[in-house]
Amino acid sequence: MSSTAETIYDGFLSNVEKALGKIDVELGLQVMLFERKMPDAYPMVELQIHYKNGTDTASKVSYVRDKYGFLVSGHGQNEILARGNMNIDMLHEIAQDVQIEKLAGSASVASY
Repeated sequence: MSSTAETIYDGFLSNVEKALGKIDVELGLQVMLFERKMPDAYPMVELQIHYKNGTDTASKVSYVRDKYGFLVSGHGQNEILARGNMNIDMLHEIAQDVQIEKLAGSASVASY
């Protein structure tokens, strides 16, 4: 690979990382790719929501389930797992919670 292409790619990743904030770059890119390839259906996302220490994750499970209708469960002390059809705007909305440190996970074109 040429160094010019690598430089452009590194700059692209840096800009995407800044734009996504708490959203993992790989997850954000997957979601946006699938949104463009299949504009009539949101991608299926298996989302790991990492919270700050001391966060009441039981209330976060209920909130995410009630607000978005995702399948949600607690995972460890500071993390919940959510599964559902999501777009990048939903991920940005979820990431606005000040107690969230990071959103990670994977996206696919499958749905349930």
